[in-house]
Amino acid sequence: MKTKIYVLLALIVTTTWLSSCEKKLMDYEGKDCLYFDVRRGQPWIEESKWAHYNFSEVAFGNITATDTLLTLKVKATGHLKDFDRPFNIIVVTDSTSAEANTEYEPLMQQYTIKAGETSTEVKIRIKKTARMNGDTLKIQLAIQPNEHFNLMFNNYGDYPGTYAPVPDKKFGHNQNAAIHNIFVDDVLTKPTGWYGSESGGYFGLFSPKKYRYIMMVTGTDINDFKTMVTMSFPRAQAISQEVAKHLLEAAQKEQPILDEDGTMMWVSYVNILGGTRGWAQFTKPEEYYNK
Repeated sequence: MKTKIYVLLALIVTTTWLSSCEKKLMDYEGKDCLYFDVRRGQPWIEESKWAHYNFSEVAFGNITATDTLLTLKVKATGHLKDFDRPFNIIVVTDSTSAEANTEYEPLMQQYTIKAGETSTEVKIRIKKTARMNGDTLKIQLAIQPNEHFNLMFNNYGDYPGTYAPVPDKKFGHNQNAAIHNIFVDDVLTKPTGWYGSESGGYFGLFSPKKYRYIMMVTGTDINDFKTMVTMSFPRAQAISQEVAKHLLEAAQKEQPILDEDGTMMWVSYVNILGGTRGWAQFTKPEEYYNK
């Protein structure tokens, strides 16, 4: 009998609690809110725990394509609705240095959170131009409030349990979730398959100029340098030999190929193939021709 009484009491308490919660939910009033729900994280971490990012980077230096389609998620708070809810996103021209129609395609006139849904995707095509070589351009997007949506998250912080990103020093930190900054560049960074450093190796110290030169004279691209599998030890050796031939030939014509620091571009086979005609890494042209 006591057991039945306890069970009955538990049911009464649970029912009362659920009714209370339902009443609180039903009492919600006011417009829902929109925000950019752009997340990134490691593939072995549950996606729901990925941290929010209020910026995206398009690095053409790491891809072979000359344009790319960036997809950004926009999410609405509140309950599901049985009707479509349109909204607008604008490019904030005062905070944008990229050129419309040249470096990015204009946004759609309108976006929609469809009936029965709480999010949608915003796509923007970014195009590579010569201005991005060594420079970073910016596109700032801003969600606009309307009769359906407010914008409340101007000091957004992730909830506990997400894997928060390391504070970004390159692009600054934006906590307004109605704003999303896109940074676009064509800067080459040292790939995993680069065999070399300031102390030597097949390719020597990395520089974007040398990287581009190697790819130009050998017919390779950034995909060949992505890993030490795509750029194997023997392949790196063969590439160093091929590049050295071009560098030695240019030097003999007194038209040396210079690296970004003004020294003569160097790979290890400059010395192996060149012998006395070779030069050490970081050799200046005047040092080479006056020796």
